[in-house]
Amino acid sequence: MTMRKLANKNIIADSEIIAFADSGIFSREVVLKCLYWYGDKFHIQINESEDNEFIIHLSPSNKSHLKQEELESYLYKLERDLIDFQLRDIVNKESKNVRELLIAKAFSNGEFDEEPQGVVSDPVGFDPKII
Repeated sequence: MTMRKLANKNIIADSEIIAFADSGIFSREVVLKCLYWYGDKFHIQINESEDNEFIIHLSPSNKSHLKQEELESYLYKLERDLIDFQLRDIVNKESKNVRELLIAKAFSNGEFDEEPQGVVSDPVGFDPKII
């Protein structure tokens, strides 16, 4: 068995990528969304350890073996993608209320349109009431 340690506990062993994701940092949904994009090239297996980690096994799905450099590249990509998907999840959760308000406003058919308080003026002569 040939093993090459790359980062943390993540390794490439026998043409298989074995990566670990801390479930305290990465949610199950994030891991699944991230790994979906690897399904065209890899057979994916996910297990949970007693140490609250997701153990991810990526085995090349086709019979042609990927070169060591390609596997290393995919491992680095997986590490970046996990962080990317976790940050996307954080932003989605933080902006959920704003997104819902924008959607409600877009489909309100003018029910909530209000004239702005005060005087709207423009030194160029633009009159917003004409629109």
